[in-house]
Amino acid sequence: MASTNGITRNAPRISINCDMGEGYARWKLGPDDELMPLIDYANVACGFHAGDHSIMLKSVRSALRHGVRIGAHPGLDDIKGFGRRRFDVTQDEVYSLALYQLGALKTMVEAEGGRLSHVKVHGALYFMLRDDPALLRAFLRAHVSLSPSDPIPFFGLAGTAHEAICKEMGVPFVPELFVDIDYNSEGRLLSVPESKVPTEQGIKDKMARILNDRETFDIDLKPLKLAFLDGPYSICLHSDMPTALANVKAARQMVDRFKAGA
Repeated sequence: MASTNGITRNAPRISINCDMGEGYARWKLGPDDELMPLIDYANVACGFHAGDHSIMLKSVRSALRHGVRIGAHPGLDDIKGFGRRRFDVTQDEVYSLALYQLGALKTMVEAEGGRLSHVKVHGALYFMLRDDPALLRAFLRAHVSLSPSDPIPFFGLAGTAHEAICKEMGVPFVPELFVDIDYNSEGRLLSVPESKVPTEQGIKDKMARILNDRETFDIDLKPLKLAFLDGPYSICLHSDMPTALANVKAARQMVDRFKAGA
């Protein structure tokens, strides 16, 4: 599907996206100023797990200044747990929290002369939508309402409900590859608490394997085939990692070298 929202049309086969704006007021979490020039897509926190109106606006302006595409990064209403704790929510709650967060960022981006390019869900909610198609449908109803005639692309996990329900509801889907958190031996993505702490060398090793062999490593460093690596995909990194800047620099360097030699 060709989309005027800027993902599926004229998008690079391999891109880098990063979760951004995950602070509050004077509290800064990630090295956003240093990361922004290194990435292709910024997933901007929308206020529930992190981010507030001033951080959101700063992130939007920074992304526009650097020519980075801007996506919404909504999560559960869980500031203390940084949106990484699972708890029960109804379909109506998922629908309303999606409307609230997506609508806020979309309005802010458009007020600044930009356009919301994608949606990338945060933390526990990301995995809950993967595991519960009914919750995902509720979320995507809000998602589609932002642009009914030209739905905004959804970044998610290939071969899961993310991809299947997006197809069912006519939402463009972009598969993500993670290099700073782990997969198990069956190719199932693990959460941040379940993963090992990433290192710069580990990112480089994974990236070399991905770009040269179109496979990655699982949590035990065994080769792992992921079918979607044969097509376009986006590499996701987290700005809240202790080694975030080194991680993103390593990934950017490897992608740029690969593209230069392609």
